[in-house]
Amino acid sequence: MHNNLFHDYGIPVSAEEERTAAICIDAEGNYRFVIAAKGFVIIVNLENGTTKQVFFPENNVEYPYSSFSSNGMFYTGAANMFMVLDPFLERFIYYKTIENREEIVGFSFAEDFLGNIYFTSYPHCHLLCYSPHSKEIVDYGSMDHTEKYPGSIAIDQTGWAYIGIGTEHKNIVAFHMERGVKKSLISESQRKKGTGYVFLGEDGLVYGHIDASSSSRWMKFSNGDFEKIDGEKPPSLSYYSGTGFHRIHRYREGNYQIESYSLSEGLIHLIHKETGQGKCIKFSYTSDGAKLSTIYLGPDDYIYGTSMHPLQFFRFDCSTSETTNFGGEVIENGEGGNIAAYASHGSLLIGTAYAGGKLYVFDTAKKLIERENPKLILQEESIHRPRCAIALKDKEHIVWGGFPGYGMVGGSLGIYHVKKEKNELLTHEKLVVNQSTISLGELSSGDIVGGTSVETPGGAESREKEGHLYLLDRENYKLKNRFVPIEGAREITQIFVDSFDRVHCLTEQGIYFVCNPYTQQILFYKDLSNWGQIVRNSFAFDLQASTLYCLLSDTLLSIEILKERCAEPTVIHSLPMRASSGIVHKNNRIYYGSGSHLCSIQTGGN
Repeated sequence: MHNNLFHDYGIPVSAEEERTAAICIDAEGNYRFVIAAKGFVIIVNLENGTTKQVFFPENNVEYPYSSFSSNGMFYTGAANMFMVLDPFLERFIYYKTIENREEIVGFSFAEDFLGNIYFTSYPHCHLLCYSPHSKEIVDYGSMDHTEKYPGSIAIDQTGWAYIGIGTEHKNIVAFHMERGVKKSLISESQRKKGTGYVFLGEDGLVYGHIDASSSSRWMKFSNGDFEKIDGEKPPSLSYYSGTGFHRIHRYREGNYQIESYSLSEGLIHLIHKETGQGKCIKFSYTSDGAKLSTIYLGPDDYIYGTSMHPLQFFRFDCSTSETTNFGGEVIENGEGGNIAAYASHGSLLIGTAYAGGKLYVFDTAKKLIERENPKLILQEESIHRPRCAIALKDKEHIVWGGFPGYGMVGGSLGIYHVKKEKNELLTHEKLVVNQSTISLGELSSGDIVGGTSVETPGGAESREKEGHLYLLDRENYKLKNRFVPIEGAREITQIFVDSFDRVHCLTEQGIYFVCNPYTQQILFYKDLSNWGQIVRNSFAFDLQASTLYCLLSDTLLSIEILKERCAEPTVIHSLPMRASSGIVHKNNRIYYGSGSHLCSIQTGGN
């Protein structure tokens, strides 16, 4: 759609991210490499390089998290749909929507000696079993009533299942399917932050540990119990290789060793196991594009942003409506995340990224050089999921905040000195205990106002009920005050400080309010939820017009900033395409993301 009122500039990043993969081999020894992504799989014949894209059933466009290969079949799940693919027939031969109030099925997979397929679900750690013979699914219920992530599972030869669980209180649970006996194998004193891990070795035995990612304290499991074994490595290899979204099940099958693969780049690098000869398979596929994260107007007057899963860095020229996609390799260790918040300092564009709390600096006055400009400066696990960043008026510091890593409660606030490239952390205990800073503003005095969230997206249990506003003394970074501005609001998602030191805010439920941060008085209150849901970065200020724009998923509103009173929000336009991320104001237009599309709409009349 393209007219004077509204522009759809198309898809800046036409790519998807690999989420899980496996090699499937049939009874005749034929094999296929299957890569699963958001809404589809790619089936690859590694011998001749041909590929086939097969979409998930019933227009399921959700992310898969794990996969499993057995008897030539490929098993996976997306949202609450369990699926079985025959990669040789190139179609899904079975699928079922699991109605057990779980959000994701297929979080991890295993198989027993009878060929039954076991899988887990999120967020209540259910264990389920699929029989390829009867096509029936049995749900054994929750294996852990507090944790959310059942990241691994293995079945021994005596009918016991072992599930590795995290993230706030790591655990390994043993469950006997026939007897219904369930027990935790980890003592309460050991159940600290982390994730239990188990796997079936090629020797038919189950191994695991409860350390961070690798261990010299291995365990061997059988008959619902375990014994400790010595050595830095387990006695047998797993059927899985790789980590995260690059895990491959049955990676040793076939004539080729997979050195690397990338769905976003459409490449597979192979080495023949006997000859040692290298081979590269290039392929393409149909994609709706990767969803856009926050966009930002850089100091060079270009709009910058990244996609989410995969992370690819792009630039948009408003004067020519041209998009340049720099790809993912330019962002060092960017992997599958996104840059969620930006600030600028002179010619420098500072971006803070998920995952891992990465802070990048891009000098827009210099040439973009892969892994050098932008430059990865630091990582902060206590701001694992950044949500906000502002440049202070002292022209020396960037302040940024967000959620902490897996199993953690309460994020830190980072104070980054641009010239010194040093970052000071204020932990949540110094701000609002057990809460994370997700919005920021600066008052005329230089004091910092922060808005918090009680949510814990890393899997820990939320310990609070209401988000706060807090005031931080700029001189010594000491807390001046904190308060709950809106009863029952769990997040203060947006902050804008006007020239009269009034703080304009949005809550997660779409409540717009204005307050005096010193007296804690609420000066204005309005429920905007009828005009849509909040999006990441909803506020943009037009200094010349003294107008604050508020972008919701369905509507663009304006708020006139007046000295004598707080003005009522006014609807400017309903959005032809729903907003999912924002926001840039330039040349009397608001630019925003709509899923994978970059769009803009006029701020004036029709």
